[in-house]
Amino acid sequence: MEMPTPCSECKEVVELNDLRESNFTKQMLCYDCYSTDSELYDLVEEAKDIQRDLEGYADHMKGNRGLWRAKLNLLRKQINELGEDADDLLL
Repeated sequence: MEMPTPCSECKEVVELNDLRESNFTKQMLCYDCYSTDSELYDLVEEAKDIQRDLEGYADHMKGNRGLWRAKLNLLRKQINELGEDADDLLL
């Protein structure tokens, strides 16, 4: 390896060029950790958008607010399954 560097999350030693920056912590992650981080980031952003629209009574949610709340709860569950606390990330 030309420039061996440990992943900030799992500590696996990989080539420096194979590391990617986390969307949350700005730490350098290996491919596997970055994939999980990226999926988590997408789920959190989608949940925040839904939560913001629910709180703002967005027009496209009229009549279906229960379905949107169910979708938000599903996203929270998926976030928790990835090992993070959804309540902390969605404040």
